[in-house]
Amino acid sequence: MKKLIKTSVAFTVVLLFNTGFVSNRSDLVRNDIQDQDGIEITGKVKEIIEAKCMGCHKPDARNEKARKKLQWVKVPDMNKEEQEHLVAELFEVLEEGKMPPKRTVERRPQMKLTDEETKTLLAWAEKEEKRLKGQ
Repeated sequence: MKKLIKTSVAFTVVLLFNTGFVSNRSDLVRNDIQDQDGIEITGKVKEIIEAKCMGCHKPDARNEKARKKLQWVKVPDMNKEEQEHLVAELFEVLEEGKMPPKRTVERRPQMKLTDEETKTLLAWAEKEEKRLKGQ
């Protein structure tokens, strides 16, 4: 009987001790999930991307090169490293005027980004870059 009581007490102590660590671990898991939140595409940014980018950068796009390079519908599910790479690429193509490509704009002039649209996308990319760096 004494052995059973000692075993029960020992089990209870171990259980209480581990419970403290488990709750701490769940806090860490929640923080990791928060750190891995996807890029948020809303409002004006979403409108611009849908109007000027999705035609080529979507799963069923005819342009295979563009489809392989980026699919906007997958952006929110990217991991942090992929998000950082995307933001760096966005800065480059927007600042250098690489997107949409000249050939696309020649065929469809309405696809050209206006200065205001470019500024909006750059501001959004900057915001996402800060979020990814934890600022």
